[in-house]
Amino acid sequence: MQEREVIVVGSGPAGSSCAKALRAEGVDVLVLEKDALPRYKCCSGVLFGQTQELIRRYFDAEAPASIKCSPEIMHASDVMEWHAKEGYRPYHWEIDKDGKSFSPEYINIWRNLFDKWLLDLSAADHYDRAMVRSVEASAEHVQVRVEHADGSGQKDTREYRCSYLVGADGANSVVRRHLNPEAAKLAEGRAVGILQSYFKLESLGALKKGAFTVFFLPQVGDALSCVHQKGDHLLLCVSGFRGRKLRESIQAFRHFLSEQFGTRLGDWWRDEACQILLGRPVLGEDRVLLTGEAANFMYLNGEGISAAMDSGYRCGKAIAHALREKESALPLYAQSTADIASHMQKCYSQVRFLVSQAS
Repeated sequence: MQEREVIVVGSGPAGSSCAKALRAEGVDVLVLEKDALPRYKCCSGVLFGQTQELIRRYFDAEAPASIKCSPEIMHASDVMEWHAKEGYRPYHWEIDKDGKSFSPEYINIWRNLFDKWLLDLSAADHYDRAMVRSVEASAEHVQVRVEHADGSGQKDTREYRCSYLVGADGANSVVRRHLNPEAAKLAEGRAVGILQSYFKLESLGALKKGAFTVFFLPQVGDALSCVHQKGDHLLLCVSGFRGRKLRESIQAFRHFLSEQFGTRLGDWWRDEACQILLGRPVLGEDRVLLTGEAANFMYLNGEGISAAMDSGYRCGKAIAHALREKESALPLYAQSTADIASHMQKCYSQVRFLVSQAS
């Protein structure tokens, strides 16, 4: 049995930000990641203005050139929705928070490299290829059984005990499922599935260079579809509810871009998939806390990185305070994230994500 003060499950922005806050307070923390690092993640790979500010505030850093891809900068004015009758009109992926506006220059990055860079900045101990198999919580501690694998595929199971367990492992959170399997299953049944496919870019055709273009196409998906350039590839993103065959949606979207804009795509490179849960924050129970998308923290039209970083860091601070003062972390965490939850409500009132919302 290995003893750690805090175990964080998930090495994305929420997990790394939580670990960073804990390390800054002198707390012993271990991060567990189920995939081999650096791992790919379904995400636009765009750092919006608030995310850039949080990187500076929490990590005292700027995004390095090594994680960026071309075109490196996208301006907010180049994020557009295309409409069959009206042509292009503005599409917003970020709004003011608490009266504060953010940089309109967005940074285009490779998400796998960004996440590994952020994890390294946290300076936390971590294991990749580590899958949580069971969670047992008591009044005094949390016991976690983890299956570890090495590069050759050999596996062994290890037992850990910690004062707090943090689920920062995304919308399909293993930790959340262990907390309340029935509620998690119900929530996942209402999720929106996302599929991204990368194709070698031969010609943008009439698509604007350097733009992030959003479409609401019922023949393609139940929610928005979008496209933007990642280096030498074009990223096509489609989404839909359960039952929608998203690989067929990718082909329909590719055909639409070819017919409408003259876009030419070459060989397929890879797919990435995930799901989005739109709902109220779920912060956890007792010594098991949730953060980032595992807690439903998400901003306008599915933007998740800034909400993940902010909630993750505050989760770490709440736990550190609770350990130091021998208090419960959950009420502290709920209080500290009240403004994030409030901003979520503001975002939801302006959301433009589903095809049925388009006009």
